[in-house]
Amino acid sequence: MISPINWYRNQTDPTKAVSIFSSTVLFALLLFLLLSSQMGCLGDNAMEPYKESQVLINNYIDSLEKPANMQGKYFDVFRTQHKILSTRKKHYLHLGVIFFSNYYGVIILLILFSCVGGVVLFLVANQGWANASITLKALFLAIALIVAFCGFFPTVFKQQENFDENLKSYMSYTKAEVNIINQLCKLNSPYFAAALDTNQRPAAWVIDSSVYYRQLDSMITLNETVINNLTNYVLNINAKEVKSMADVYRMINNQLISTGDSTGLIPQ
Repeated sequence: MISPINWYRNQTDPTKAVSIFSSTVLFALLLFLLLSSQMGCLGDNAMEPYKESQVLINNYIDSLEKPANMQGKYFDVFRTQHKILSTRKKHYLHLGVIFFSNYYGVIILLILFSCVGGVVLFLVANQGWANASITLKALFLAIALIVAFCGFFPTVFKQQENFDENLKSYMSYTKAEVNIINQLCKLNSPYFAAALDTNQRPAAWVIDSSVYYRQLDSMITLNETVINNLTNYVLNINAKEVKSMADVYRMINNQLISTGDSTGLIPQ
């Protein structure tokens, strides 16, 4: 059985170059998936208090009984509005964790390959591009590609901005849910929309139906307005970030060479 090393030695230079280049890129992809998965787990753990608070909100609203003076269809509207808010919150939380994991996964990958790229560049500079082996050349070009891609990925796809915006939307939905809780608490109060009946001795509090349902309709309308205003899909991309190959060269140059390129290997 031929070992991978012996197989590699017996190949032509073009085959060696393709093998090293593709293997390096594939390794970077697998490493990114691993890092992204780990960052996603960390992101989920960081959001655990918010998930627990969501469970408390759901349990509390589910435990509430219909106010005695409210028709059942009105109470169902409040529950439906809460379910809409709760369902959409999950969407924003899911997107936020994805952007979080991608952003930090790419950043860690960029740091690792920038360090490795600096070492490879040092080796190529010592030997000279013409005298460097095909393996070293292919490895350098693969790392340059990975560094350029990782450098532009967070800015083009706006990972940090998308994470922040989705988290803000998540918090806004939480505030809307808490507002529904406050509304239901008011509706359960025996003094909500009540007035003193002076015809009774002693005077007693009675519900003014017209005032009660007028305020009830206002609450439902307010919730509908909030839901409509919060409806948004946060996914921003800035494709104009890469305008020319000069931007790619500059990104590679900035990541691999901190004090400037003295070898002439990377175009300025």
